[in-house]
Amino acid sequence: MQKNSTPVTKSWKERLEAMYFWEILAFVIPFLLMGYAFKKIEIHPFGDRQILVTDAWHQYYPFFQLLFEKLKNGESLLYSFRTGIGTNFLSLMAYYAASPLNFLSVFMKQENLRDGLTVILLLKFSFAGFFMAKCVKYLFGKNDISVTMFGVMYALCSYMMGYYWNIIWIDTVALLPLVMTGLAMLVREGKYRLYVLSLALALYTNYYIAYFICIYTVLAFFCLCLYENLNFKKFIKRFGMITGCSLLGAGISAWILLPTFFALQLTYSANNKFPTSIKFYEKWRDLIANMMAYTEPTTKTGLPNLYCGLLPVLLLGAFLIAKKIRIREKITAVLLLVFLILSCNINYLNFIWHGFHFTNMIPYRFSFLFSFTMLIMAYRAYQVLLEEKLSLWQWGAMLVTGGIFCGISYTSGVQEDDGHKFVTSCIYLGAVYLIVIFCRKFAPKQIIQTLLACVIAFEMSGQAIRGADTVGSSGYGSYPADNADMQTLIAQQDDSDLFHRSEITMWYTLNDPSLYYYNGISQFSSMANEDISIFCRKMALPASEGSNRYFYANTAPLTHMMLDVRYVLAKDGYSSDTFSMHKVANTDKCAMFENDYILGLGFMMPETMADYELPDQDDPFQTQNELFKKLTGVNEDLYTQIDITHVGHHGFDVTRKAYGFYNYTKQDDASEYYLKYNYTTVQDGMAYAYAKVKNGDNMEVRVDNGDLIHKYSIGRQPYITPLGSYPAGTLINLKCTMKDEAKSGDVNIYFYQMNEDVWKKGYEAIQNGGLTLTEFSDTKINGTVNSEKDGILYLSIPYEKGWSVWVDGQKADLLTMFGAMSGVRVTAGSHEIALKYSPRGFVPGIMIGICCITILVLLYFYEKKHPQNEETETPEEDTPQTETSETAAVTDAFITTENPDTPETVPEAEENPETPAQAMTESQRIQEQDQDIFDFIDSYYESKKAPAPENPDTLEDVEYTPEKFMSDSSQDEENHE
Repeated sequence: MQKNSTPVTKSWKERLEAMYFWEILAFVIPFLLMGYAFKKIEIHPFGDRQILVTDAWHQYYPFFQLLFEKLKNGESLLYSFRTGIGTNFLSLMAYYAASPLNFLSVFMKQENLRDGLTVILLLKFSFAGFFMAKCVKYLFGKNDISVTMFGVMYALCSYMMGYYWNIIWIDTVALLPLVMTGLAMLVREGKYRLYVLSLALALYTNYYIAYFICIYTVLAFFCLCLYENLNFKKFIKRFGMITGCSLLGAGISAWILLPTFFALQLTYSANNKFPTSIKFYEKWRDLIANMMAYTEPTTKTGLPNLYCGLLPVLLLGAFLIAKKIRIREKITAVLLLVFLILSCNINYLNFIWHGFHFTNMIPYRFSFLFSFTMLIMAYRAYQVLLEEKLSLWQWGAMLVTGGIFCGISYTSGVQEDDGHKFVTSCIYLGAVYLIVIFCRKFAPKQIIQTLLACVIAFEMSGQAIRGADTVGSSGYGSYPADNADMQTLIAQQDDSDLFHRSEITMWYTLNDPSLYYYNGISQFSSMANEDISIFCRKMALPASEGSNRYFYANTAPLTHMMLDVRYVLAKDGYSSDTFSMHKVANTDKCAMFENDYILGLGFMMPETMADYELPDQDDPFQTQNELFKKLTGVNEDLYTQIDITHVGHHGFDVTRKAYGFYNYTKQDDASEYYLKYNYTTVQDGMAYAYAKVKNGDNMEVRVDNGDLIHKYSIGRQPYITPLGSYPAGTLINLKCTMKDEAKSGDVNIYFYQMNEDVWKKGYEAIQNGGLTLTEFSDTKINGTVNSEKDGILYLSIPYEKGWSVWVDGQKADLLTMFGAMSGVRVTAGSHEIALKYSPRGFVPGIMIGICCITILVLLYFYEKKHPQNEETETPEEDTPQTETSETAAVTDAFITTENPDTPETVPEAEENPETPAQAMTESQRIQEQDQDIFDFIDSYYESKKAPAPENPDTLEDVEYTPEKFMSDSSQDEENHE
């Protein structure tokens, strides 16, 4: 007889599983659903809207574009002068732009960059679904449509819907299931590479969200060890492994983590203090209500985003009563879930979770961990329901759970204005789920899963639309405003000096230098240097260290000189500074002005300035007067104080406390509300004002109560602004329009005129001895300075230990000037100056990363050369096993049963403690059980001297008995003959 060599044809189901079909489907569906939701709200190219709102408008896109420009131009990723006067860009990127998907921008055109960012965001949703499907597949040994269902629910949970505008967080949220898969592989099988690499990627992508994952990993490790019932010896071994692997993962990312750690020490958030008393944030019933469907996600302030689908809420009841789910599973899962929801509501825990810091809006940033835990618990219950004949007790538990949650939600304050329509909608949706699940009593599980998948797709599509609508959008065509004009003017700037700064008279975003791509001053970021914020505030620029921002507004000549601002661009074509600026270029709408009094990136100061600190006082003109005298040696005031002539308030009662300091109280029956201060100039020349008005909106400038000259915003931080040049005796009116919420408050308003002759005298005293640049890049600066006497070369570069300076080839000490800027001592004569930058911790981080990667590679080759099968250790049991039949092993709760009516043959888990086989991973157990069957087949054929099938892996899932094999063998022999 000849051996039958005809290959066995795989079924369509097996071919799909081999192609990772269900994981790919979990990747595609979130992309399509969110793409459809964006289409509904007319996101470009389906309309004239874009996804940029709030911080995505002010921060994320400008920094994304800055990264794009650096990649396109081949510039250093270590430092940038196109944000914040000069900033450690590596640490900025670690929080805002480190996503690997961002590097796809190199294939985009500038005009399509915002559309590219939208596609990148959609891909992040896709990867969240994909990794969740992979996680569920590994944890539970499933490879069917159910892994797609739960992947989609994670990708479109309310956390993702409410916070997706925080584009920078979504990568790491998507990576959580991958990290947990690696953790499970480490605990179960001792395989560690996926955990190390996924943790390293999470830390690199966004260290802030990865911090949450690290805490969760510790909790999940102990839960997994209890679930797997590890004995003490194996637990110690696994504990050592996870400790070492966590260090390896962090070490691989040390090149970006260490510089970021040192940069964080310079931020305002480093000064947060632990709360002194316990506090609960929300009502418990409101938290529970926010787990239900049809609730709007929190986008800025509100309840934690806990919703991840209504089905997981219903399955919670089945999870708690299912006999197939062991007590230890229930206890560990419930405790973890309770701890996470307590963390959302107790200030102590919330403070720790947020990196020992209280957040500014966007609360409960770790709540995605709750959704992940909920989904894992739900899948465990779902698995039990689908793999056995449905019990009415289980179905009733889901009904009761749904009823309890709906009842609590109805009595809560969530969406109270909608008449609790969301509760009614949840009842209808829950009824559909329960009806479909009830059909499991008489319908095959494949049909039930398909029906559930359809309902979930309906629910999640509604969630996507609701989330996109709640987050909102902004205008596509108007962002960035007047960009073409701005780029035209920037291109006309004289670059012969190798470096200078530019700025815009009134901010558009708070990161305009990154958005329009010029060397500037403004920065709004969580990485903002607190010392620079304080320096800018004292120099009367808009700044707040508590709000992590400092930015530019048209200001005084001394501030321009200290920060090397050579060009000022005006979108409206108007500049009120007619003394120190002159127009050099314009377009139809915009204009560019050049500073007549500029000293460059560095200039000489007296030695006495080394220890000088700027005074912090209410009147910034007095600060500038004092600085000017110290700096130039001219002992005259730069600004002359002008007292108020009269007032013209309307709708407010105002009381004067001192010069420039007032209180106001709103009247009840006025027809119009504003504050008005009138001043008369005492000399020819420039006038300046500083207004700090609580709940103020805009300041209108008029002359002799005539036409509007200029209007500028006072709604953010206060600043000195030029009002224009006027002859003596001119009446200048300052009218403060107020916000609607203005009831009472304080006003600080100061009016001064510049003594122009004093300014020119002081400028002449210090204009010689500036730094002449011969080479400039973001990380390397060379130049020469010729000093008439010993002194300090002041540099308008923020002080940071990453900068090193050399004078005539000899390394020198970099000084801290004014508590924030840089300087170096030089003697009289001509000197060569060289500065180089490397972020503090970058070189050690590179070395640590190389060492960790080397260790990982060496371990790989060692294990490949010396393969070892980890010996399975027998878990410690309280009672002996009571069932040893092969049938019981095959019908374990984790294995799919094709016939739902087959009676149970496995004793309940708590009555039948785990065997070594049960402690293995699902794939290992199935392989061992299949191998037992294959060995029996081989022995049977060997006894009959008949060849075994060539591909036993394709055998159908049937009950194999000697009679069956004999029948098959006889038929096979007949075919061969």
